[in-house]
Amino acid sequence: MSSDDQLKIFGNKLRNVAISYTLRGTQRPSMQTDGSYFIQYFSVDGLSPISKHILFVVDISGSMAGEKIRHTQVALASILRTLKPGDRFNVLTFTNDVYKWRPKFVEASEGNIASCIRFLMLLQAHGGSNIRKALLGSVKAFQGVSSGYRSIFLLSDGKSTVGSTKPSIILRSVSRACEGTIAIFCIGLGDDAETHFLSSLAEDNEGRYLQVDPVEPTAVTQLGEFYERRLNPVLYDLHLKYDDRVVSNTSVIRKERLGYIDGEELIFAGKVSHRSAGDSMNMSVSGYNAEGLVILDKPLPLSRRPSEVSRKTRRSVSDESGDVILEKIWAILRVEELARRAKLARSASDRISAATELLQLSLDHGYVTPVTSLTEPYSKDKRGSSWFNLTRVELPFEDQGISIPRQLPNPQLSPPIAQRLLSYPGSRVFGDPHFVIDIPGCNLTICFDVQQRQGTIVNLISDPLTGLDVSGEITEDALSNVNSDEITSLFGRIEIRSSIHIINITPSEIILDTKRSLSWTEPSSIKIGTIIVRLVDRGNLTISLQDGVTLFIQRHKRVQHPTFFDFALANGSSLSNRADGMIGKFHGKASVNPQCELSPHPHRTTLEYDHRNIPVRRRSNKLLPSSFCWHGNAEDFLGGPIERYVTTDPMIAR
Repeated sequence: MSSDDQLKIFGNKLRNVAISYTLRGTQRPSMQTDGSYFIQYFSVDGLSPISKHILFVVDISGSMAGEKIRHTQVALASILRTLKPGDRFNVLTFTNDVYKWRPKFVEASEGNIASCIRFLMLLQAHGGSNIRKALLGSVKAFQGVSSGYRSIFLLSDGKSTVGSTKPSIILRSVSRACEGTIAIFCIGLGDDAETHFLSSLAEDNEGRYLQVDPVEPTAVTQLGEFYERRLNPVLYDLHLKYDDRVVSNTSVIRKERLGYIDGEELIFAGKVSHRSAGDSMNMSVSGYNAEGLVILDKPLPLSRRPSEVSRKTRRSVSDESGDVILEKIWAILRVEELARRAKLARSASDRISAATELLQLSLDHGYVTPVTSLTEPYSKDKRGSSWFNLTRVELPFEDQGISIPRQLPNPQLSPPIAQRLLSYPGSRVFGDPHFVIDIPGCNLTICFDVQQRQGTIVNLISDPLTGLDVSGEITEDALSNVNSDEITSLFGRIEIRSSIHIINITPSEIILDTKRSLSWTEPSSIKIGTIIVRLVDRGNLTISLQDGVTLFIQRHKRVQHPTFFDFALANGSSLSNRADGMIGKFHGKASVNPQCELSPHPHRTTLEYDHRNIPVRRRSNKLLPSSFCWHGNAEDFLGGPIERYVTTDPMIAR
């Protein structure tokens, strides 16, 4: 049906958008833009399937008796025979408890497949259903699997009767455990399957959902086709990057994916930050297959020619709205992303931040979301028609994992985790490493970048009088040399030493005095001597030292990329006048009230600091637009070569 036909039939009831599409016979442009927003359709052909780790999770509770369990056995036997050489698999069954067919994943050899099929054919439905325990156990089964495409294939009716049975709690805990590293595909068995729960579980974890009626003679065929079509990855750990000169990469929706399934089409949307002089821009997609890193570079046209959809629907949009189609598509995708982020947030600050942005976006575009509701006012408009108003929800949606305050907070007072270190007064190091220093007594913020090779250890704080010493070990990003010769280095390990104690912070654990450790997965608080160590959640660590010095460390865990840390010194006033290090030298008492003066110039701004004239330029912060720093050369600010702060003192390993 064309948009014109839709307008004739529905008239003014179709107020915002009319959709026109065909299934075959058209070649859609890979990118559409209206100058402010863009939408891109991404697909790739010619790549060979890659091996995968797949865990089949089978519900054998009493509700699965009869046709459900019989068709599950036959379908899984058929699917197992299609596993490719190089695939690794396992089977987990659950009732009141959980049972694994093999302790670890095994190769998809003929012998293992035949043995597993014999095991499946002996299964009998009985007992209750503890879905939460089964799914959390499934996630744990992937411990030690560090690469490749990882997926869970769940076959169940979705009815949980044992343990935690509340769907919202199960969804939240499982998605948090996955941490965006495991895809979950769900098969709902029977017309009484818990469709909303199972489809949400798949959607939250980059999977797909299919409901099958076991009574249907085509049930086994449907399951086989679903598996063959949906679990055929050709790339894993997919990353997309646009030309920074044209596109605001921070606005792009879901530019990182677990993988790419052969034949599917991915949709990306974002904001255009600046139109270049040319008619095209560069886009880079990277991922991994059996041969290693694959980089797909593609020039995209920047034609502003409106799409067929936007041309034909302009008549149904008010004159003052202009080209709003792409903006609304971007807003819809952004709303979905924020709703998921709010639901899965680990801290109140993250949840409030996501819910606040979600609320504002909902009100701006008129979308009903978990934080808005439709209300009909008592009065009617001049045409005699009632129009619904979109208002914010007054009561928190605890069941959906979203809670917002009755009064919207100032975003600067409740920044998300990604922004916390940026808003701390003092000194912060984040990213590759990017140093941001609030110079005491100057009311100025400076910033500089430091790039070093893998394994280099740099000294951040060294104070011989207080005994405090903080060092960071560099780890390089796997994609460091994709688009340029510059390396992308991160802090992959941090060591904090006092005069008595040593705290070694690694991607897997926090080691205290080489004798005991804290796991990142378990929030805790411990005191060693005069040092208090608090792990607030899975990524935020606070270390309070004597004399009021407080350190913040933030862990960033990523798929197929090195885990890295951000670091902040919140209060450095207690450091002595002999403090040194890339951060410490700015906070020692001898550095307080230094000579610093900014001299603006049309072509070059100069900062007079510590009797040196340093060329600087103003740099805005993408994550915290209200802040900025004066960026200059690292060696100019440090007063010497970076190598002076490179230490040969190895970090203590457990």
